[in-house]
Parts: sequence; C-alpha cells; structure tokens
Amino acid sequence: MLGFQQPNTFDTNAKIKAVFIYNFTKYFEWPSNKKTGNFLIYIVGKNDNLLNEIKALAARKKVGNQDIAVTNTPEFDPSVSANIIYLLPDLSKSIANVNGKAKSKGVLVITETNNGAKAGAAINFVVQENKPKFEYSKSNAVKAGLKANDDFKALAINID
Repeated sequence: MLGFQQPNTFDTNAKIKAVFIYNFTKYFEWPSNKKTGNFLIYIVGKNDNLLNEIKALAARKKVGNQDIAVTNTPEFDPSVSANIIYLLPDLSKSIANVNGKAKSKGVLVITETNNGAKAGAAINFVVQENKPKFEYSKSNAVKAGLKANDDFKALAINID
C-alpha cells in the first residue's frame, strides 16, 4: 500500500498571528541600534505553519527601511540578536531566561501562555470569547527598552 502525505491545510491561527506580529512592528519605537541591518523576528519552538506565514510576510514587507529576516530554533539561543522573540506555547516557560538576555536591548518578547505578560513578556497572545487577542504589559516593554505608540494600548488587553 502506498502512503500518501496529507496536504498542508490553511492554518488560520498561524496567518492571524503572523499578521499580528508584523503589525506590532509599527507600534513600537525601536532603539537606533535595532534600526540597521535586517529586522530579525526570532521564533523559538516548532510551528511550521506560523514560520511559513511569517516568512511569506517578510518576503513582501519591510519594517521602515529594513528587510525582515526570520530565524527559528527549537530552543532559545541567547546568541541570536533579534528585534522580536516569539516563544511558542511549549517554550514560553523560558520567559525568565529570555528576559534576562533581552533586558534593555530593544527586544520585543511575545509569548502565548497563561499569564505570559505577568511572567515578563511585553505581549502575550490569548483567546477571549473565541477571538484572538493579546495582552500588553507596558512595564515589560519599558524594561526591554521599547516604547509603544499611544494608539497601541487601545488595541490590547492592558495588564499594567
């Protein structure tokens, strides 16, 4: 009997998260050292659909004048100098380690776990009333060396 590979199905959640992540880039003031070279989005963990969606966006979009590069590792690598670090749900337990390495370096840390923003992420994906939303911790963003546009708070579930 021949084995058939199932075709990849369209992953709505991956598409939505990719668009959210890209749109986050518009609302933050990045430090000058993060405005040169490629704008790096670092995905920690395994989600091929999300990775493909972000790479597709990166191929068509820019952040200011910067090209977007995307990198992915199964575990957090502190040597990766990213603008955005997104810890997938199974790696969100690494938030303390990531924050220790990213503190005051202009890195937006995003998680997707219970109380992710309270645990140290600037942004945490959540689902409320069956809709994708995100929590925002201004104090965690400030600790990371980032400042959000005033309009951003109106879009988020504010933690502090």
